[in-house]
Amino acid sequence: MKAITGTACHTFGELLQGQREGVPFLVSLPIESYVNATFYPATSGELMTSPQKVKVYRVLRRLMNECKISLHGTLLLEKTLPESKGFATSTADMVAACRAVSKAYKLCLLPQHISSLLVQIEPTDGIMYDEVVAYQHHHGRVITSLGYLPPLRIIGVDRGGKVDTVSFNKRLAVYTCQEEKEYDRLLQKLQEAFREGDSELIGYVATRSAEMHQKRLAHPDFEELKALCRKAGGLGVVVAHSGTLAGILLDASSSSCERKVNMLQKKMKGWPRTVYTFSVARSQKGIVV
Repeated sequence: MKAITGTACHTFGELLQGQREGVPFLVSLPIESYVNATFYPATSGELMTSPQKVKVYRVLRRLMNECKISLHGTLLLEKTLPESKGFATSTADMVAACRAVSKAYKLCLLPQHISSLLVQIEPTDGIMYDEVVAYQHHHGRVITSLGYLPPLRIIGVDRGGKVDTVSFNKRLAVYTCQEEKEYDRLLQKLQEAFREGDSELIGYVATRSAEMHQKRLAHPDFEELKALCRKAGGLGVVVAHSGTLAGILLDASSSSCERKVNMLQKKMKGWPRTVYTFSVARSQKGIVV
């Protein structure tokens, strides 16, 4: 059997994350950064993965048990981003691994099946679906499919350190009835924004969600990023709600986009931060070859 590669996109935090009707949910922001998982099948022997990628090994063991197959070979990951930042690295690693193995063994592995496998390991992002989804990350259930994003760019910073997603999600976040109503309203606005391709409304929702989340996990650069966003004529500010990232959204279809990117990169150059520039992924679907 030949080597098979599966891919999955990373994210830059979330456009929206909160709670509705007592159930936490999120809408991930996919980016054009992809992890490659290459599976080298063998006729016998143990399943081998990178030693530090324990979650990948665990999800593949669950896949074996559910599909009643034996996996023999080695699974290697390439182009993965740092963990515990807000890039959905663990989710992307596991999705890419499942896609590679399912292709190698000719399994019909639907996105909802991958979702059910991952949520047994940890709260997960909804990047196994082609379109952007509003997703109950503790339960692995789709609330609604939003569609595809308009062209966007992100200029972002990493405040440093790490946020353990599993530990963070175990904390009981208390949301008021008023907050839940606002999150419901924001989700409705985000649905409208996707339908209309309204980049400004997407930016508004992302900024408001980030503002509401500051009391739960504050990003020290948030106010400065908001001020920079206004100065640059950006769309809004996006954060990793359980990570260390925050950034400014720009309309990539605008003729002034590159000028704004250059201006923001110069402004952030002196910050004691890692600066990232990404294009938003129009589709979350990874490619399996």
